[in-house]
Amino acid sequence: MRKILFKYLLLTALAIFLFLVLTSCNGVTPETGIVTITIDENIIMGKKMVLAIYYIYMDDVYQGMSIDLEPFTLAAVPVGVHTFVASNYSLAEDSVNLKYQDNLQKEPAEKIVIPLNCYGSVTYEVNTGINYVTIPVYCGGAIY
Repeated sequence: MRKILFKYLLLTALAIFLFLVLTSCNGVTPETGIVTITIDENIIMGKKMVLAIYYIYMDDVYQGMSIDLEPFTLAAVPVGVHTFVASNYSLAEDSVNLKYQDNLQKEPAEKIVIPLNCYGSVTYEVNTGINYVTIPVYCGGAIY
C-alpha cells in the first residue's frame, strides 16, 4: 500500500512539474533591433526638390514614408542582413529662358516643374540595439 501511494504521489508531482515547465515557456522570441533610416539626397542636375517624400522599403516590403528628409525609425527589425530602399517620384523646379520666334527672351527665367525619379538602396546587417542606416539617393532621371 505504501509503494502504491508513493508511486501515485511521485507521478502526480512529476505531472505537475511537467505541466508548469511546458506551459510557462512562451517560445523563443527572435532577437530584434531598432533601425533609424536617414536619406542622403544627391541631386545630379542641381534642381531644388519641391516634394521631398521618400517611400521606404525593407526587403521589398513597404514600411512607411520619410517626409522632408526626416529620419524614419523601424522598431522590432529582426537581426540579420536586410536591404533598405528609398524611392521617390518627385517634382523639381528649374529655370528656363523661353525662346519666341527664334529670339531668346531676355526677361528673367521662368520656373517650371520637372518630374524626377529618385532611387537609392543599401544592404545593412542589423544588430540588437539601435542601428543607423543612411540610404544614398540619387535624383536626376527626368520622367517624361
